[in-house]
Amino acid sequence: MKNLFITLFILGAVAFNSLAQDHPKGYLSITTSGSGVLQRNAHSFVMSADYNHYVSDRFMIGMSVIGDWEKEYAKLESGTQVNDSFKSSVAFYGTYLFGKNRQWGLGGGYSKDILKGDTFKLGNDYVDAFVMYFIPVGNLGYICPRVGYIHDFQGKEQSISAGFSFSVPIN
Repeated sequence: MKNLFITLFILGAVAFNSLAQDHPKGYLSITTSGSGVLQRNAHSFVMSADYNHYVSDRFMIGMSVIGDWEKEYAKLESGTQVNDSFKSSVAFYGTYLFGKNRQWGLGGGYSKDILKGDTFKLGNDYVDAFVMYFIPVGNLGYICPRVGYIHDFQGKEQSISAGFSFSVPIN
């Protein structure tokens, strides 16, 4: 019980500290990127809807719903076969903000496949790491170029991704 009290106290203090800072409560974002699988001839187009919430002046936690359209090219004796697939995942992650104006973000997290094709099916587990840069767009929000690394535990594959987010502050 004592540990629960201490944990709740720390979370409350962090949340209270976040309210006193000069930043919005969080951001809603749309992210688009492309990724390439290192172990096979496959690439993906990825789109996600994201929410990031400040827990302190330099740290945000976030959640994303991700759509991943993969295209794989397999060499056959009779030519090349193209396999298309779709999966959706849910992700949870943290982002550490640094730089003079906290314009850089370094983060990572965990994601789990929840759809394969049009069927609800729990699938592979992933961890990822990314770096991003926040570019202000007037009073609208930010465009955030990003690069990342993804590791698929079950498929034993690694991917490199690059893309950008458009983020709108939530006050």
